[in-house]
Amino acid sequence: MHRHLAIIVTLAVLSQPASLPVLAPLGFLEATAQETRQKKEKPKGRRSQVLSKRAYAKIEEAQQLLADEDYANALVQLQQIRDGAKFTPYEKAVALQTAGFVYAGQGDYVKTIAAFEEAANSGDLPPRVVSDLVYNLAQLNLAEGRNARALDYMTRWFAEVEGEPTAGAYGLKAQIHLVMEDFTAAEQAVRKALSKVETPRQNWTRLLLSVLLQQERYGEARPILEDAALRWPGVKAFWQQLTAVYYEVGEEQLAFVAQQVMHRQNMLKTSKELAGIAQLYLYHDIPIKAANVLQTGLDDGRIEKTVKNYELLAQSYMHAREWDKAVAPLTLAAEKSDKGRFYEQLGQSYLQDEKWRDAEKAFVNALNKGGLRDAANTWLLLGIARTRVEKWDAAIDAFRKAGDDDDTAKDAFRWIRSIERRLAAQARG
Repeated sequence: MHRHLAIIVTLAVLSQPASLPVLAPLGFLEATAQETRQKKEKPKGRRSQVLSKRAYAKIEEAQQLLADEDYANALVQLQQIRDGAKFTPYEKAVALQTAGFVYAGQGDYVKTIAAFEEAANSGDLPPRVVSDLVYNLAQLNLAEGRNARALDYMTRWFAEVEGEPTAGAYGLKAQIHLVMEDFTAAEQAVRKALSKVETPRQNWTRLLLSVLLQQERYGEARPILEDAALRWPGVKAFWQQLTAVYYEVGEEQLAFVAQQVMHRQNMLKTSKELAGIAQLYLYHDIPIKAANVLQTGLDDGRIEKTVKNYELLAQSYMHAREWDKAVAPLTLAAEKSDKGRFYEQLGQSYLQDEKWRDAEKAFVNALNKGGLRDAANTWLLLGIARTRVEKWDAAIDAFRKAGDDDDTAKDAFRWIRSIERRLAAQARG
């Protein structure tokens, strides 16, 4: 089964406003459609309308209040225009549009959408301003999760825009299609966006990768990810996705290399990530590197002090034939665990280092705790440890218990015969 590759799709960021015909409201919405399209000719239609001095003054005051985050009084100024009999429909539409920016400043995007929709559909604003509002409505609806409405506004904007839309417009279109899981349309739009810029943009590259990976098109995603990882080497997500793709296409060694890069760049921060890279070092026969990662992480607190992690550290030291260093983590694991297998491993480590009495004690603890997969083998090892310190009767007792199992019986009785011959020789003097 394929791994699920989680891709974060960057949604429209609301940062700059659409422009008023005369005044430029202070910024909350993303760059306007006016800024994101290339005009080939001047717009046709009605002549630009002009605000009266009275309306201009009120809107200017509302904008200053907006800048001061005095939203309530800003709305009062704008409502006076909307309710006033002496103000023109155009001025009322401008006031409504500006109120949308105030609502955005309050973080109330539902009201922002309502204000922009009413202003855009009033029939009292110039086509250029309506186009800007429609573009912003596509962004806002996307941000609010109203994806179908966002697509409606984006489709309308493309149908009405004069000149060739720029890369940003295609990027927004791609985002909307992606969240609606129309991968074909999303891919077409984002590739168009990327084709219109000299240097690929990171958010659009992520978007294209999301399209490909969600369709399990790993072979196509691979070169894009390789380029992205080199172009933005500090972005962890690209290395993670590249690692996953390498595994999917059977390039296990390259996946390991990618993870080593993340480790060298200090991208691996969590206990799970650090323990994971340690496991990989061990798997790829670099046990001392695994041990160093684990020991450092356990010492500085970045790796959790769990039985599993202590066991992994001990295994790393044992694979590196650092028997002495394996003792401490095995002891900690043994004390934390409710089963005896860690004491058994500790005993084996002592055997390797010829510390017979310590080995005997560890094997006894293992058997007392229980839960061993092969208790007969532990009895056999206990017998060997006792033999080395010449505890003959106790050793024979351990070997007899090991002899109860068919898998260890042959070795156990050979040790017993060896001890009996030795004792007989001693008796003959």
